[in-house]
Amino acid sequence: MRALNSGRPDRFMLISSERVFYAGLHGKPSVRALGALAVCVPLHGTARLEIAGQPPRVGEILAVPAYVPHKITSESREVLGLLIEPESVCDEDLAEIIRQCDDPVAASRLAARFREIYATMALSGTNGFTSADFDQIFLQRRLRPRDLDARISAIVSRFQAKPSSSISGEDCANDVRLSLSRFLHLFKDETSMNFKTFRAWKRGRNILHHVNVERNLAHFALDAGYPDSTHFSHSLRRIYGLQPSAIFSGSRRLQIINGRDVAPEVIGMRA
Repeated sequence: MRALNSGRPDRFMLISSERVFYAGLHGKPSVRALGALAVCVPLHGTARLEIAGQPPRVGEILAVPAYVPHKITSESREVLGLLIEPESVCDEDLAEIIRQCDDPVAASRLAARFREIYATMALSGTNGFTSADFDQIFLQRRLRPRDLDARISAIVSRFQAKPSSSISGEDCANDVRLSLSRFLHLFKDETSMNFKTFRAWKRGRNILHHVNVERNLAHFALDAGYPDSTHFSHSLRRIYGLQPSAIFSGSRRLQIINGRDVAPEVIGMRA
């Protein structure tokens, strides 16, 4: 990714299989639970983070671990966000990102970096970007990968390639030659997350590739792998804290650029 491109849009999203960078409207989300470590930087001013049982935090940059229900309100109408899939990074490096965002000095520097990158980032020539590019650009270092059991790694890769398909726990267990109970325990031990929750997040994350497309939401829900529009609406509300109609209407001017490792099935949303 090169810098200094005055012709780029103000709102855009870069998506790889393991990272997302978003620059766009914040909206007014209620409580949400993203399946990725989320870093949020308001374009101007500060934001406020609320997590049940914890005192509110206010700052220029906020970080929330994956799957933790939370609410963020922002002084700025537009925000910058970085999502990092937790199964792709070791626990120590995920904890270090949160520590940086909680430390006043480090947080101020990191927020300024995000804002500077947004102001100077060029989108021309971004084809072929990888997770390593994200890490180097935003965090100035390559995050260390999580050392997953090969069987669980194969399942994670399968969801990256076909997140909207109806892959059950039984299917996955059979594929890696484990009993269902053993597979579910191993999956949680290796990734620190419940399999069904992980599957719901991957399906909801896949929606990000298509949020700027105008189409009938009921038909979209079926194409995205949801059994019906009601399930689609409830699932996205739990994940993003917004109704699907609000997500899509707020993304009409959003330019989406997919990374080198995004599978054609994801872009085309074919199960």
